[in-house]
Amino acid sequence: MRVLFVCVENTCRSVMAEAVFNRMARRWRAESAGLKAGGEYDSMALRVLEERGYEVVNREPRSLDSVRLEDYALVVTVCDESLCVSINHPRVERWSVEDPKGGSREDYVRTLEELEKRVADLVRRLEDEGA
Repeated sequence: MRVLFVCVENTCRSVMAEAVFNRMARRWRAESAGLKAGGEYDSMALRVLEERGYEVVNREPRSLDSVRLEDYALVVTVCDESLCVSINHPRVERWSVEDPKGGSREDYVRTLEELEKRVADLVRRLEDEGA
């Protein structure tokens, strides 16, 4: 079973959520995409993830146009920008996670910590469903 994390450009929040989810989940896998593909992953997001021991497999942002939504059991938006509400999928969960882009290292750490909590709860719920 697969989960897709979505943010605006797939450069920061969705990448963080994907890395956290893939380390925590046993039976599920995550990928990420943006409403549009940004130019490159946010370097501070990558640094904070790597400092915490997370692995980032993909190294290039991708857009929703490059994925098949029907391949995912769940789509999780990690943005609250108005564009994030228009995803057409039968099972969408919406999280409002602050975008640390351009902020301090502490902003990125705070975002990662929030995602760790939310993802841990999501993993518990999904894996309990399949038990």
